[in-house]
Amino acid sequence: MASALDEDTVRTVQSGRETLGSMLSTAQSQLQKVFIVFVVGLIGTVLGLQYGVWDRLRQDLLYSKMDLTTQQATNIVAVTPFDVILLQVKIGLVVGVLLALPLLIYLGRDGLRQQGRWPAERIPAWKGGLFVLTSLGLFTVGVAYAYELFFPLMFNFLAGNASAAGFSPQYSIVKWAQFVFLLGLSFGLAAQLPLLMTVLSYTGIVPYETFREKWRWAVVGIFVFGALFSPPDPFTQILWAAPLCGLYGLSLALSRLAVTIKRSGE
Repeated sequence: MASALDEDTVRTVQSGRETLGSMLSTAQSQLQKVFIVFVVGLIGTVLGLQYGVWDRLRQDLLYSKMDLTTQQATNIVAVTPFDVILLQVKIGLVVGVLLALPLLIYLGRDGLRQQGRWPAERIPAWKGGLFVLTSLGLFTVGVAYAYELFFPLMFNFLAGNASAAGFSPQYSIVKWAQFVFLLGLSFGLAAQLPLLMTVLSYTGIVPYETFREKWRWAVVGIFVFGALFSPPDPFTQILWAAPLCGLYGLSLALSRLAVTIKRSGE
């Protein structure tokens, strides 16, 4: 079993290397464009965080739902001299990669097509644009929900609970930022569920019936994830899990519609 697993792992890694090599060799004449996008994302993020974004995040996410007494007791601190600058560079690197990666994939699409990892038939531009816009729109909706509702209510609860116990809420800028960005990213990715399930069902990669029959396991997984990554009060966990359960139901309906349309056409 171990040897088989090792062989599968080696094959997977080798396949990934070949795909990456083919993609880079195809796009190598235009890698300068990818690098420019990466640098612009990195520098723009660092400057944005330095000049205004941190203050905006504190006001919107931390203090917006707190009363004056809790606000005065709550603060975000830098534990070491290099916390802020290193954190800004790390966030800038992630943003730069996220901005440059789609361009790299697009420029290297011929290499991916040779590896069988890109549709052989040319996709109409309007379909590709619609897919990208839908994905970005869903991601924005997920992040907006976390930004406008989830984080303010959650930090108000956490800070109020600490103050009631006689402690002053003091958050490390590194831990606080990691928590906000990772959980915000999870909301944005979770919002892709309708698009993902619809595409998988329509293409037949995962049959619609599988999503329909496994809905109980999906609900359990959503609540377990929420219990692990959100505060232990029921209110916050409902704020996390209820929208995702609703998204799963919406995704089932959209997947059923897409599959019905496809089967009717056939």
